[in-house]
Amino acid sequence: MAEKKNQLLKITALLYAIIAFLYGLNYLFFPELQIKMSGTEPIHPAWIRWFGGAMIALGYGSFRIFRNPAKQGIFVTTLCLGTLLVGLGLLYDPIFNWDSSFNLLEQVIPAIVMIIISFLFWISLRKSKEILW
Repeated sequence: MAEKKNQLLKITALLYAIIAFLYGLNYLFFPELQIKMSGTEPIHPAWIRWFGGAMIALGYGSFRIFRNPAKQGIFVTTLCLGTLLVGLGLLYDPIFNWDSSFNLLEQVIPAIVMIIISFLFWISLRKSKEILW
């Protein structure tokens, strides 16, 4: 029965790990592509390259949760909060700066995906308390 409760946590962790790895690799090795796709003013790639490594590390941690979620409550809580804040941060410009141009593909869709993943992590955190703590 406990394994069934952890299925949502494992699926969410794996989904987030895949997303974090893909975005992390892209930001770490191809930041110029991200800048070009955003359609904004050019910036130095180092300004966004650094968090590619952080995304890869979060993806690795999420994959570890997928493999063995026992005693990972602090990290799952961090991912709950982190994905929520990222989603809300991405929605800030489209909601509060109507006159600014934003790319739907680059901003709104990832925001919605992050908020959904955050919601799934929060549900998983509640359902899997006995194994996570």
